[in-house]
Amino acid sequence: MKGLIILPYTSIKKNKLLSLIEKYDYIIGVDGGCDILYQYDILPNLIIGDFDSINKDVLDFFVNKNIEIIKLASEKDVTDGEASVEEGFKRGCSELLICAPSFFLETDHILGNIFLLSKYNNTKIINENEIIRIINPGNLQINKNTGTTVSFIPLEKSLIILKGMKYNGKFEVELGDTLTLRNKIVEDNAEVSLLNGKILIIQGLKDISMI
Repeated sequence: MKGLIILPYTSIKKNKLLSLIEKYDYIIGVDGGCDILYQYDILPNLIIGDFDSINKDVLDFFVNKNIEIIKLASEKDVTDGEASVEEGFKRGCSELLICAPSFFLETDHILGNIFLLSKYNNTKIINENEIIRIINPGNLQINKNTGTTVSFIPLEKSLIILKGMKYNGKFEVELGDTLTLRNKIVEDNAEVSLLNGKILIIQGLKDISMI
């Protein structure tokens, strides 16, 4: 089962979000993200949050629709976003896609959400402009049709082999290196082999409906 999480202030436009939802089995609205679901006439399977950003009328609407609701304490050990990831996997999701804002002033939330990907396998983030994932040692294919611009950001000392790109080869990089930023996919499918380490991959999107 594939799960889709809608965070507050997601910047994904209605037609693209509806296209995504068609591909997912379980929808989770996180606090103010439920306002977007309400605006787009989308009924989630679950609503979760401390409800400091959701419109009260929206919350009442989903209550009347008998949507499952988890009310979190305002002071807690995890963010609403992490709690939604935990609940998604508890409910049987094998993978989760988190819809997030493209631009947000609170850097701590941006980084917190990105590094959740390091803690929870089979989890990715998407916004209007890019898709973000973290990979451990192994192989990955990246499709050119999704988007040609891709960056590989080391989170620790890593050895990565890139094929099908403008800059191919074996690269040894470590935290803070910018050598593998802003590469270009030139073949239909680029091949990424991570021999050791951990890499954050950010791929620019041509069209969100293609993922």
